[in-house]
Amino acid sequence: MTIGTYNALLLLHVLVFVYWLGADLAVLYAAKYGADESLSIETRQTIGDIMAFVDLFPRLSVPLIGATGVTMAFLSGAFVVHEFWVWSTWLAALVWVSSNLFVFLNRANPERIQSVVRFDAVWRISMLVAIVGVAAASYVGFGITSNMSLIAKLMIYAIAIALSLILRVLFKPYRPALARIAAGGDSAADSAIMKKALVGAKPVVILIWSLTIAAAAIGLWKPF
Repeated sequence: MTIGTYNALLLLHVLVFVYWLGADLAVLYAAKYGADESLSIETRQTIGDIMAFVDLFPRLSVPLIGATGVTMAFLSGAFVVHEFWVWSTWLAALVWVSSNLFVFLNRANPERIQSVVRFDAVWRISMLVAIVGVAAASYVGFGITSNMSLIAKLMIYAIAIALSLILRVLFKPYRPALARIAAGGDSAADSAIMKKALVGAKPVVILIWSLTIAAAAIGLWKPF
């Protein structure tokens, strides 16, 4: 039995889905302890480092799940596009992956990654607009597919990207507050900032989980 390109991509698609969902859960759970004033500064710093590493996996999974999904849809004939656009999707995913890796590897130098972080935000917005455009055009009969399940998955993917931008804004104060505590800042005040960021981020993370599970269910059951 030969595995074939489609089945290999399907395996990768499932794996990145698992890493996206599971790693997000781990980061949210660890963040609670990072904001815990009863723990030592060293422990909280270690938790922060673990969070940064684990959070890398959802950041890599988001572009890869899109690229693998598009390629599988193309191979199955569900997406009617030129092969050039499939390769372009992979190029876009690799650019996205590279920017996230750069930010992770240089996270100790905020000034160095500032422009890349801005680029990543603009890139996410661009991808969001493009995906919504493709899904909307397909829905009215002028796009690349007539498969309503795939159209629904495209819209869910776009919403998840939008939520990731909101999550970034809500969670932004968390890491600087932890850094200030490590540098000898006001632990009580910065811990309160971290807890507030966590409270704001939690519903968004839960919504992203719900959407990714819905997308998986649509992919398995193809209800439309």
